[in-house]
Amino acid sequence: MLTYFQCILVAITISIGSCKKGSETPESADDLRRARIQLDFGQTYQTIDGFGFFGAKDAWWRTDMWDTEWGEKVIADLGITIWRSEIYPPATVSANQDADWTKQRPVVVGLKAKADQHNVNLKFIASVWSPPADMKWATQFSWAGDENATRWEDSAVTTKNGGTLNPNKYGEFADYLNHHIQLYQELGIDLYALSLQNEPAFSQSFNSCTYTTYWYNDLLVNVVPKIKQVFPGVNIFGAEHMLSMEGMEKNWRWFYHSAIKANAEAAANLDILAVHGYSDGVLPNSGSELVNMWENHVEQFSEPMGKKVWMSETSGYSENWETTGDRTGALGLGLDMMAALVHGNVNAWVWWQGSELDGIDEYNLMNGTLPGSKYFVSKHYYRFIRPGAVRIQATSTDEDIFVTAFKHAENGTVSVVIINAGEPKSISLNGSGLPAAFEMYRTNPTGSENCTLISEVSSGDSNRFLLPGKSIVTLQAGGNPL
Repeated sequence: MLTYFQCILVAITISIGSCKKGSETPESADDLRRARIQLDFGQTYQTIDGFGFFGAKDAWWRTDMWDTEWGEKVIADLGITIWRSEIYPPATVSANQDADWTKQRPVVVGLKAKADQHNVNLKFIASVWSPPADMKWATQFSWAGDENATRWEDSAVTTKNGGTLNPNKYGEFADYLNHHIQLYQELGIDLYALSLQNEPAFSQSFNSCTYTTYWYNDLLVNVVPKIKQVFPGVNIFGAEHMLSMEGMEKNWRWFYHSAIKANAEAAANLDILAVHGYSDGVLPNSGSELVNMWENHVEQFSEPMGKKVWMSETSGYSENWETTGDRTGALGLGLDMMAALVHGNVNAWVWWQGSELDGIDEYNLMNGTLPGSKYFVSKHYYRFIRPGAVRIQATSTDEDIFVTAFKHAENGTVSVVIINAGEPKSISLNGSGLPAAFEMYRTNPTGSENCTLISEVSSGDSNRFLLPGKSIVTLQAGGNPL
């Protein structure tokens, strides 16, 4: 909490002035509707841990994993502060692996060097998709809360197609994870956070392992203390199940976070509540399904349990700017991030695959070092809202204007992200305690502006600037946040 700041009530009235750099918006703001945003520095919420993505320059099953240009792009331009990877189990005759530590190590070393070069405290996090094959049993259950679930020894079980951890192997599994954490330590990296299982309800053709809610609690109770004994600083996050299960009104009572909450010993061994989610793209108005899921999760889990919340994997957005058919576009990604920050109080947001070399689809942000529209939308958050920033209250009087704002006391910055989901609006800034000026970075629907520095915006009701329709802007004061 920013207790050393006086409560400052900031009214931001947003009006539009002249067009910039070929924008298709009107030259005069006289006939445009105004939107009024109000910030209150005295009302604070979550502290940001960071923003990031999973993986290397290309998918792990390929060969071109690292180069310096790519590392410079993701650290110094996009601005990632979290990097997520998989703890790959050993390959077997019946189950090859996409990667191992030998393949991952150059990427880890390269990212660490780039982050150090730019004075970025990059958080390295890791998830288990499957334990080693010789630690697994076969299993059968109909859903995550199935009280009649069974598990049994079966030599045919591999790292793929589900199965579950042999409950007699908890200690061995903890030793295996400690060994992997040590590999990071040997590179001068304290692994920031570890997930014991990615998406524990789903049996997949790729690396996967399944747990009922009861078995997952046993995993936390029996494995985490053995990790913390050796590495007390590592944060345990989970259960990495879907937000639609953990937050939807008809579902949240029956899945992992509810079971963890009911088990004091398991809850004590989980530091961060993590969910996965895929595209929605609806306006994050009060009453929308996505907003309701996030608010349910806050009310039922994060607030009463006193836990941070991470979105630790998301994808499913097309490169189109707006929703096309049933596929949400890049602007929808920005709206969903807004919903998570404002209504879910998330402390971190982690995209799925950051980059691939065969183009940009709904699962990645970049084609190698070539950014796409989702990259630039993400940059409006990643680049400007840095770890340690505290969200402050921000409200809008316009139903098509969505806003989130952050104060970073140590960096001396104020960052405001605004999305206009409707027609062009007229924008002005005023209020006691506001910086005298903000730099305005803007992305528009046509692609002619891509998180582009447009102009300096002065505070005061008479100083107006343009907020084009279907656009996203970041207003940045206090210098370069990187």
